[in-house]
Amino acid sequence: MKRVRGDTFGYLQRSFFGCVSEVDRREAREVGEKAVQFVMDGDCDGSIAIERVGDYAVDYRLVPLAAVAGKTKTMSDLFISDDGIGVTKAFDDYLRPLIGASMGQVHLLRRNAVPKILRSQ
Repeated sequence: MKRVRGDTFGYLQRSFFGCVSEVDRREAREVGEKAVQFVMDGDCDGSIAIERVGDYAVDYRLVPLAAVAGKTKTMSDLFISDDGIGVTKAFDDYLRPLIGASMGQVHLLRRNAVPKILRSQ
């Protein structure tokens, strides 16, 4: 049986401040401001959703908790390379505005081959 591990995007930002892009900081503050606006308008039930508009602009909406609680949004097949272990240029294009200019370019690291050591019995 194969084992996999999945990570939810956003956990690193919550535990390691060095991973937060300017876009993350700005949008986190704007989500908080929008939540206050909805409460002041009498809309107290729901969750603030960030919806991408165009190449990269966002709109904030109040969505019912039932629409997001316990739901998983999967990555589009267009973002996964044919070999199933990498990402495509479409993913890079999607991700770049979220990372912002302050974060470095994505690079692949190549492993040096290490011979397998068999345990003697």
